[in-house]
Amino acid sequence: MLLEHFDANEGIITPWESDLEKTVEFLPKTLIMPFDKDINQRILQDSNYQKIGIQHSIVQDAVIGSYSYGAQKFTVAAADLGAPALIGRLEELMSGGIENVILFGTCGVLDKNLAAHQIIIPTSAVRDEGTSFHYVPASDEIQMNPKSVKALAAILDELKIGYTTAKTWTTDAFFRETLEKTRERIAMGCSVVDMEASAVAAWAHYRQKNVYQFFYTADHLNTETGEWNKRREERMQGRSVYDFFELALTIGSKLG
Repeated sequence: MLLEHFDANEGIITPWESDLEKTVEFLPKTLIMPFDKDINQRILQDSNYQKIGIQHSIVQDAVIGSYSYGAQKFTVAAADLGAPALIGRLEELMSGGIENVILFGTCGVLDKNLAAHQIIIPTSAVRDEGTSFHYVPASDEIQMNPKSVKALAAILDELKIGYTTAKTWTTDAFFRETLEKTRERIAMGCSVVDMEASAVAAWAHYRQKNVYQFFYTADHLNTETGEWNKRREERMQGRSVYDFFELALTIGSKLG
């Protein structure tokens, strides 16, 4: 199969040939990337945020900003949904000097015991998407960098913030999460499902960058009934999603 052939050589088109350098003079080396549109919109109104550049795209341009947090500055950019789009953004931001990435957003739940807004650190992922196969050799699963996982867990422990670790099922076709496939992924040890994590892990390995990713739980795929539970009422209660951005800032400050 095509995806079983891995070529480690640099691509013909490289991230360093993007238009990013024409719009950005300086990027703080630690990037914070929220998926949630409400978080991203609120950041734009924050007095600590400053627009510093644009990532151009044939679909739509994306704003890049700098966020001041005490004496530190972080690059802030909204994460794109889906592995190809997100990795494309990360490649270009890497070309601007990014070394560390703090990435966070929701994931689907395969284990109903995981409550809404539970923080999860992915430790491995089933590779049910295509992008990762162009960054590391073919395999069914990929491990997240153990050093990054350990560092993130240590920070959450220090902050006394509860979390769990999990294997995730990364798929780029969420309308094709069939009951049979979902049961198969649970049997493989997956307790959550997402759309980017395996590709992010592969990108981080290939580019030798540090990624600190965490999820907070959202909807539930019930393999007993074959139903999709959006859990909207649960997700409206308790923690504000903006709290996760503030957590990301704290994590970034402790990473140095």
